Amino acid sequence: MRVLVVATNATPKGLINEIRTGRHQRIDYLELAQRFGTVHHDYNALRPGRLFRQIEDLFRCDIRQAIDVALLAKRGSYDAVLSLSERVGIPLALLLDRRIHHMVIFHHGMSPQKLRMIRTLKLQQRWDVVAAISRAEADGMRTALGLDDQRVVALHTPVDVDFYKPSRPSTGQEAFIQSLGLSHRDYPTLIRAMRRLPHISCHLRVGSTWVTRRGGHEKEDLPPNVKLQPFVHPDVLRQCYEESRFIVVPIQASTQWSAGCTSVQAAQAMGKPVVATRRPGLSEYLIDGETGLLVEPGDERSMAEAIESLWNDPLRVIRMGRKAREWIESHYSLDRWLDKVQQLIAQVVCQGRLPVSGMPR
Repeated sequence: MRVLVVATNATPKGLINEIRTGRHQRIDYLELAQRFGTVHHDYNALRPGRLFRQIEDLFRCDIRQAIDVALLAKRGSYDAVLSLSERVGIPLALLLDRRIHHMVIFHHGMSPQKLRMIRTLKLQQRWDVVAAISRAEADGMRTALGLDDQRVVALHTPVDVDFYKPSRPSTGQEAFIQSLGLSHRDYPTLIRAMRRLPHISCHLRVGSTWVTRRGGHEKEDLPPNVKLQPFVHPDVLRQCYEESRFIVVPIQASTQWSAGCTSVQAAQAMGKPVVATRRPGLSEYLIDGETGLLVEPGDERSMAEAIESLWNDPLRVIRMGRKAREWIESHYSLDRWLDKVQQLIAQVVCQGRLPVSGMPR
């Protein structure tokens, strides 16, 4: 079974060595390529083209990569292509030889524009399996695209629990809380919440390995208890998690239902509770009241109350942190995710393309 793994990012120089030496978490597409005994395709394979990249980033659609992959898949006699993002999965649906099976993982499956494009071009007929990164998004895409249960699956993003793991027990009395990440963050609401809590120190690490945009905090006057910290390498990031009493992940109310999930997972893997915004997808990445607390979008008062209640209860912080580590390790480990992806691809290749509900082949 020949499978081509497609990643929509560039692989930094030296990354493999950093993983080998334990300075970086394992990466899904590298692990998949190794499991399938195959190669992966990423942005490093494309010719430099700044203008093309800007246009593709604007429309969130990797047309050049789709063209490359379609040619490579046909020349290499691949049985299946696994697109790890809809950025390449959508244009590739139009270009890939229909005899080659195609599975695509959607990270923003409830985007009205994407759903409209898929329905207009009837792209749902081109994919063997559509994987959404939450049950809520899988259900939404299933309904919006008229697909049956076998064609749309929930495939929650994984975390490398061997990399993100606590080196020492939490005291429940660490000196500050922390919020990290960039994608769809609602830092203004968190900053306003922290103004209500002058006795609690909060560190903001605004940044991302995968996206570049403004964080939303730039126009806010930071209170004295909120400190901006630099974005750091994953090897240092582990220490940042460990030094925090707990983690806050404020998310905007948008159609990006699972935004923030990787930060929520990493925090729990490090044995830290999480205060997060209640979103249809993100809510599946913690257990409200057991591994973290959920608050409504844009509600600074509720966020402040959740932060203060957890801050004032060190024993609860310890208890929730332990539960969080156990839950993430047993449900969302990278190895469990790899097993599931392998199983899905094997089923597709062995059984052939499944019919689309209500639509002819």
